[in-house]
Amino acid sequence: MRTFMILALFWPALVSSCDLVPVGPPSCLDLTSTSHISTDTQFGQYIEGSGTNRKGEMFAVNYGNDSTLFALGQFHPQQRLFYADPVPNTHFNGIRFLNDNTAYTVDVANHRVLQLTVNEYPDGPTVVGSSVFCADPTMLQPNDLTLSKLGTVFTSGMRWLQDTNDTHGDIWSCLQNGEVKRLEVMGRTNGIDLSPDDTKLYVSESYTRGGTPYVQKIWLYDANVTTGTISGKRLFVDFEVLDGTQNVDIDGMKTDVAGNLWVTRHGGREVVAFDSTGAVIARVRLTFPNPTNLEFGGPSGRTIYVVGKCDGANTGCTDTLEVVTPGRSWSNLQPSGSSTLSKGVAYDRLSRDILWGMVFGKTLLNNVNN
Repeated sequence: MRTFMILALFWPALVSSCDLVPVGPPSCLDLTSTSHISTDTQFGQYIEGSGTNRKGEMFAVNYGNDSTLFALGQFHPQQRLFYADPVPNTHFNGIRFLNDNTAYTVDVANHRVLQLTVNEYPDGPTVVGSSVFCADPTMLQPNDLTLSKLGTVFTSGMRWLQDTNDTHGDIWSCLQNGEVKRLEVMGRTNGIDLSPDDTKLYVSESYTRGGTPYVQKIWLYDANVTTGTISGKRLFVDFEVLDGTQNVDIDGMKTDVAGNLWVTRHGGREVVAFDSTGAVIARVRLTFPNPTNLEFGGPSGRTIYVVGKCDGANTGCTDTLEVVTPGRSWSNLQPSGSSTLSKGVAYDRLSRDILWGMVFGKTLLNNVNN
């Protein structure tokens, strides 16, 4: 009787620590991803800007090798060419889908956002046409983009220098009528995404001195996707204050439908997740050191795909992590959204709790009986 009383006392603490993954350790602060593409990769080391379509098929830039920056590729469920731009110096750096037939991609070299027309073929989706959605020669790049349900595009950008200042980054918006606006000039910007309800915009800001990053912050804005404007800037995370990792660059970041923000740390071999208050709720150790971006995909939108340069090779790698909450981008592409957890997810979480309860319970019983 005494043994069962002890188990009842400790049971909640043993099984309720991590609610972000269906099966795994009791703490979300020590998650580990699984290698998805490594030695068999068909992407170059500049793989970036991962994006999903409605089916959860995954896409990224730099399909081919280091010189094919003009090529977009599909990397899940197969590796194949998706689109190659005819402009010789095109340098793609991100992709987002608005629906089954429309996607947007940013061109760093030519300061433009392209609209891609997509058709479905037996061997997979293929781009059948492209046009300039918006452009401005004074855009610093753009570097990455996020997309609202209405089709409003927000972009980040940077001027990469050994020493940066508060004019080496910017934020822009592009409305569906082609109107383009510079919203802010700041330190170099990179990761960018909207909240699930499209009312908040997250943007990273970094500074470099002597080639070494020394400031890593994420800002939160109020966003108006109808007018393509932002306001109410406030600090969301300062990595120097958080954990002293201000020398590890923030790269791409994405939100899930629960409002959590998942952030890649380029050079840190890590993805960090924050809830909507800015509290750390997960840390994911990766198989390669230089992640550049991530996105939620797969059939249920609950697989995180992290892309980046492979460890010790000039090629592109991909890691995966199964989670319980779908990504915002995948959910927006579904006919009626997908913001709730499925019965399968609930069952997975219950199974995980029972499993870890049994493991820790058995250990505790052995200790008590001995």
